[in-house]
Amino acid sequence: MATVKTIRQVKTVFIIFIVFVCCWSPYVIVLLYDSSDTLPLPFHLYTSMLAHLHASVNFAIYSLSTRTYRAGYRRLAADLVDCCRRGTKSRNAVSAAAYNSRDTYRTNGLRSRRITANRTMVTVECLELQETAR
Repeated sequence: MATVKTIRQVKTVFIIFIVFVCCWSPYVIVLLYDSSDTLPLPFHLYTSMLAHLHASVNFAIYSLSTRTYRAGYRRLAADLVDCCRRGTKSRNAVSAAAYNSRDTYRTNGLRSRRITANRTMVTVECLELQETAR
């Protein structure tokens, strides 16, 4: 069991390293090649933006490589699709449902309860989008 977990962690770190190299290499190459500022400014800006994108990609890699986060993202996406298919409800009804709704889930064999705030936020956002689209 520990070896499988270690292998997953090594894979994640390796992917992070490859993404780091892919994001920062163009920036370093441009800096080394263009010491006399002959390349246009947009070229410098795009390579710099790609380099700094690494921090955002890191977040996505870490979150998608964890089973709990993947399940949460799937649930969030399903709730968003479900909300958009259902149509409109009054905002007060959504708020009341958010306050009263509870969801059970298993954590390390223990049963616990939590309020489904994420599902409610998606529903409210979906309703706001539908109202602005009209």
